[in-house]
Amino acid sequence: MFDQIIGEERIKEILGNTIRKDQVSHAYLFTGPKGMGKQTLALAFAAALKCTAPLENRPCGTCLACREMAHGNMGDFIRIAPEEGQRSIKIRQVRDLIAAISAKTFDGSLRICLITHAETMTTEAQNALLKSLEEPEPGNVFLITAENGERILPTLRSRCQVLPLEPLSDGEIQTLLKSRGYPLGNGEMSRLLAECGGIPGKALAHVENADEEAIKKEAFSVICDILKGNPMPLFGFSEKLGKSKSDSAIVLDELILAFSTSLRAEMGGVGSAGGGPWLSQTTPLLKPGAAQGILAILFELAKNLQYNINLRLQWESTLLKIYELQEKNR
Repeated sequence: MFDQIIGEERIKEILGNTIRKDQVSHAYLFTGPKGMGKQTLALAFAAALKCTAPLENRPCGTCLACREMAHGNMGDFIRIAPEEGQRSIKIRQVRDLIAAISAKTFDGSLRICLITHAETMTTEAQNALLKSLEEPEPGNVFLITAENGERILPTLRSRCQVLPLEPLSDGEIQTLLKSRGYPLGNGEMSRLLAECGGIPGKALAHVENADEEAIKKEAFSVICDILKGNPMPLFGFSEKLGKSKSDSAIVLDELILAFSTSLRAEMGGVGSAGGGPWLSQTTPLLKPGAAQGILAILFELAKNLQYNINLRLQWESTLLKIYELQEKNR
């Protein structure tokens, strides 16, 4: 059970046994630093509780309940967290939750109540939740995550089965990275393992940021070739960006930042504030007035990206326009 979750074998065994023995508690508190995978584990447990597959295969990921959970549209599932722009979970949110759980579930099965960042609940909110945990409504299971369990009121914490997540071993971190398509060399892997301290979120952030830097570096290499009068690399790079909306957004944002900074410098402003580490490569290659024209081309692309378009063709067109603009001013 929970084969898709790497590490946390003790907690997976505890949760698996509660399902096998049909001894599901009314409240679980997952604790651990940011990036430990608390919410991932809580959601996997929620899916397992609703899953209709044989016990050992839960969560299966393919039954209707698992698919609904994966797409975030499960009926008997309530989630609360700090609202956008707020640092804490307010008493109003908890009262709304309490009102919702008093109703019957859609199909008579369990209702899952997920509370993330519970350490941010105000004291009033925690006290409001306490009564629901002291006298739980049947059919409701609370899954609560907190970076610091000590910030949860002792009376509230005592009503939960507390599950502190433990750092992953070096081998488990390596397995996680390989499963996500990040096979690293020995030297890079050793540095990453030392930096992440067994926290999977930190390890993934490290390699994902490395991917971002790589695509940015490639983008500015292509831009430098274009500004030097060589348009050939743009075609292969456009094909690459055409396969990834996220990479397209990263590259576009970085180019706009760099050429906006070049334009400020050209107009007598501060040219070193922002623009990334690639600014020194592109600025000397720009012809007078080119930065403003390139920005207009990039903003046109940004506008087009709002629609369902052929990314590869859009990037080819954009980079060719930049080449033609530079050649016109040459």
